[in-house]
Amino acid sequence: MSKKEIQVENIVLITCSGSEYHGELARQVAIRLAEKSKIASISSMTCSTIFLKNVLLEKQQLVEITKNHLKHSFIIIINGCNTACASAIYKHLDIVPDLIISVQDIIPKQHMNLNDLNTFKNLPKLSEIKEEDIRKVIEIVLQELKKQGLNIDKFDEN
Repeated sequence: MSKKEIQVENIVLITCSGSEYHGELARQVAIRLAEKSKIASISSMTCSTIFLKNVLLEKQQLVEITKNHLKHSFIIIINGCNTACASAIYKHLDIVPDLIISVQDIIPKQHMNLNDLNTFKNLPKLSEIKEEDIRKVIEIVLQELKKQGLNIDKFDEN
């Protein structure tokens, strides 16, 4: 039995904006999906940090505008690590994503000895995000969208 095709007119990509490899990888994946993928024509990004800032500064009108936009969107959250900050921000505000991806589950982190300061010096650099890691995570996102019934093949790849 085939899964019913879902109709999606707008995809919002919410991503980690962390200051380490997996956070930057999540951000690069979202940029690529929003700008140069099969779903680019219906995708946009939003920043969890800016949304959180509006909540903390009690900019209620901006929070409500964002929430209203998200109510009418297919929401994909791409977390960098398993701390899942992006998911936690939106969960706290009762916004339920349609798809959650954890980059760390796809591209495992290297184990760190937190007592050894040299460990932090040897972490992968943000400016050296591997193209193959970006492609691998994008492929997983697109596969998950297909599993949920979105016919991504009907869109032109940019």
